[in-house]
Amino acid sequence: DLLAERLGADAEFAARWARRSVARLVAIELVRLRARRGLSQRDLAEMLGVSQPRVAELEDGEKAPTSETLARISATTGIEFAISVTAGGEPRIARTGIAAAPAHTVAGAAVRAAARQAA
Repeated sequence: DLLAERLGADAEFAARWARRSVARLVAIELVRLRARRGLSQRDLAEMLGVSQPRVAELEDGEKAPTSETLARISATTGIEFAISVTAGGEPRIARTGIAAAPAHTVAGAAVRAAARQAA
């Protein structure tokens, strides 16, 4: 309720909140994974081949990870990410076009990328 109130009352806060949605998603999934597997940040850092401060940065949800970082996380942990970006309305490519796109490997993870021209 407090979040909804703040989002409705503060346009600047709402814009920052929206911009960080991918970073928050990654943060939530990493924390969830560590809790489920009983891992420390240091343990996860070793798995990912990064420093513990980098894991802390990913878990704070303030900075969006690069596509290579997402691929490394996926290849190492099995977490699957799907991100669809559109100019407005509901993204359609996530339901249709992405399935037909060929996969390639990035940082040990299979990645599909597709684009769709506006009508």
